[in-house]
Amino acid sequence: MRTTDYNALFRGWAKRHKLIQHTEAAPRFARIVVSIDPLQKIVDMAELNSLLTQLKAGPGQQVLVLESFHTQYRESGDNRTRVRAGAFMVLQQVPDRKYDGIEQALDRTEQTGEEILAGILADPKYQVKNRLDVNSIQSDEIGPLANGTWYGTRWDFDFTTPASAALHYKADAFLPE
Repeated sequence: MRTTDYNALFRGWAKRHKLIQHTEAAPRFARIVVSIDPLQKIVDMAELNSLLTQLKAGPGQQVLVLESFHTQYRESGDNRTRVRAGAFMVLQQVPDRKYDGIEQALDRTEQTGEEILAGILADPKYQVKNRLDVNSIQSDEIGPLANGTWYGTRWDFDFTTPASAALHYKADAFLPE
């Protein structure tokens, strides 16, 4: 799984989910690159404020914001794997900022995130080579964001993929000495 596969996977779910329904005319999916460095991560997350002003979600509609993944390589004997740590947010606007509306948005965005993750887990393509690790899934409530009216749920998860072939030396990739 590379960046284009990862982005396409979540863009596809954003297009298909009934509360998101991302299209080019009504953008409700966005990607942000987030550094693993804690100080840079704060700067990167500031981009979210401007992104949310560009997304078009009406009452009850949601948006999906996909964060870039971070990769860690592991080795066990002759087997090498990549662990791709990814994250996404499902957000909904609560213009009046009243507690009942905020609580409903938090509940509904949590449910939407679960539905998307369940869809990935049900797909055989993500059960063997590019395996979504259920034990890695975590979520937390977030908000208010941007102009103070966005609330939702942020999800963290890991994909485990083979890396032995990728980390195998390929002499033809280099010029001779």
